[in-house]
Amino acid sequence: MIREIDQKQYLQTMGNHMKNITNEAEALTDIWEYAEYLLKDSVISAYGFQNHLIEAVYINDAHTYQHVLLFTDQENCYVVIVIDVLQRTIFGHYILDLNKAYGINGKDD
Repeated sequence: MIREIDQKQYLQTMGNHMKNITNEAEALTDIWEYAEYLLKDSVISAYGFQNHLIEAVYINDAHTYQHVLLFTDQENCYVVIVIDVLQRTIFGHYILDLNKAYGINGKDD
């Protein structure tokens, strides 16, 4: 079962600081079964799913949540799978649209 979280819930999982741990991240749970549901709903990139591509992994300063960023088919837009580190379970997912959040258009002007 998948659960989309809202912006308030997403921000609460960030703590005071997020650290990029992409190169040393430990797989706390299998995200790919969850990601398959997102693929069926056309939320994530088929290519990214088929090749198990992860853009980045971050952890909050309290070491209670990890954010695993998966590619979508839209530039500067990711699905963040939020993992509860202590429970080693998926808390939910959030659509992080940097285009909308920061006015990025992905094109050279």
